[in-house]
Amino acid sequence: MKLVKNRSYFVSDKSTVLREKPKPKGTAVNHLIFGDWMRFLGEEKNGWANVHSRGNAGWISKSAMQEERVLEINFVDIGIGDGCHIVTPDDEIILIDAGQTSNMSRFINWRYNIRGRKVVGIDGITSNDLNTKKPMLIDYVIISHPDKDHYYGFKSLFENKKLSFKKIFHNGILERPKDIASQDPNLHYYKNEDLGGYTKLNGKRILWDTVNTNAEMHSLIKRYKTSNKDYLSTLRALIKNNPDVKFHTLSQKDGFFDKFNDLSPLQIEVLGPLTEKVTFNGKNKQCLLRLSNEGKTKNGHSVILKLKLDKLKVFLGGDLNTKSEDYLLKFYANTNKDVSKLESKLTELKAKGKDISLEEEQELLEHLAIINTIVTKGRKFFQVDIAKACHHGSHHFSETFLKCLNSIATVVSSGDGDSYAHPRPDALGSFGKYGRGERPIIFSTEIGRSTNEFTHIEKYFEEILAFKLAIDKATTEREKNKIKKELEERKDRNVATYGMITVRTNGDKVYIAQKLEAPRKLSEKWDIHELEFNNSTNQFEYKEKAH
Repeated sequence: MKLVKNRSYFVSDKSTVLREKPKPKGTAVNHLIFGDWMRFLGEEKNGWANVHSRGNAGWISKSAMQEERVLEINFVDIGIGDGCHIVTPDDEIILIDAGQTSNMSRFINWRYNIRGRKVVGIDGITSNDLNTKKPMLIDYVIISHPDKDHYYGFKSLFENKKLSFKKIFHNGILERPKDIASQDPNLHYYKNEDLGGYTKLNGKRILWDTVNTNAEMHSLIKRYKTSNKDYLSTLRALIKNNPDVKFHTLSQKDGFFDKFNDLSPLQIEVLGPLTEKVTFNGKNKQCLLRLSNEGKTKNGHSVILKLKLDKLKVFLGGDLNTKSEDYLLKFYANTNKDVSKLESKLTELKAKGKDISLEEEQELLEHLAIINTIVTKGRKFFQVDIAKACHHGSHHFSETFLKCLNSIATVVSSGDGDSYAHPRPDALGSFGKYGRGERPIIFSTEIGRSTNEFTHIEKYFEEILAFKLAIDKATTEREKNKIKKELEERKDRNVATYGMITVRTNGDKVYIAQKLEAPRKLSEKWDIHELEFNNSTNQFEYKEKAH
């Protein structure tokens, strides 16, 4: 491979060490992993290349370099909620949810140096300044469902004028205040809920106010321009800086997400939410079923995606719950049975032990046979290698659905200050029990986060005081802003350094990594786990580390 100065390259090995000098035992500068970006600085020596990567200049063996970008899936430590940052092999950015706080914004600031980006009209930058750029485009945003711990973190991103957005994908549910104009006498409404009206069809309750078009979403945001609803205020922040943004409602009817179809190397299949065609007041519309109360309905209709690159499959399922998993398996396994009810009956029958009657034993066997059939059918759609745990490791899940996923690796996104104790102990146990292989692996953004800043509180307090003192002593506004920027960058870096779980893959090689809480040395910063494809079983297996 002939290297070209200032061109981008990527790490081709599982991991490698960026060294101070071009030799194998040179002083370590940083620890790089598969897929890490680097820029070639133009000098080569004895099979080594001088590059810039992760904020450092150093030397890397040419044998550990490749021209192709890999798929990168980052489960960002956004605290309570979900936040996933994806970079495609074509260098496109997909954000799926952004948690509730500013952590996703801080991650994006750190990752793309947004604070240092010179955009005309912002931070005093004019067209006469050198190296100005347009606002950075985030190619795709997916809001899996309108729960605050999934969407509210987007508000700080949408308010950032150094970023731009063109496409927003959502599940069709828009919480809005009740007003006289929206009270159709032929629709039903719940007193303390904001999902809009519903109609009844064949004994089912259907959400008639599902938002289906871009024009409809823009119209509703404009209509409720003074509403204090958090979801609406988040979308208003988006529209203010991106008036031409396009909204797209996702459902299983789409088949695939945007251009990532079965002709694309990276395929993203849309498995949910499930919509039904409804005729009401002489109009036809694709609508969502009311699954239960407001919360379970919003969660249960999360956008569900299955990513496929070559041999690897990854599941992203928002906040699915037992009700929605029953509903999904009825649809995809073509059954009229609620698996959660079958599971409850099985538990009841198994509890009888030796006192079970012959009739009850026969009933138990029949239920097992039905569940096994559902699992066989369900795996055709849901089986994956890596799964993001639904609803942060909540106890609202179906064991049968986990069997359908049959994943080797599960990633849990959860945070401190959670009143639900996520991830729940029974969920963690079940992820292991129903995972594939002898040693299914479980990752958690919360467990992976244990920062030096907050562990050693005295040191952290001293650093904050030092920043404050420096700001107070600054004699100019420019100097004060520079120090404040350093403090904010420190916070940005912390989000990316601890807690994040990253997946790097070209569809054949698969690595799941997290930063070590206390790096052993500069050459050992990452804890890396490998999935290896078994051609005999035609599936990935966990490659255990040497003991």
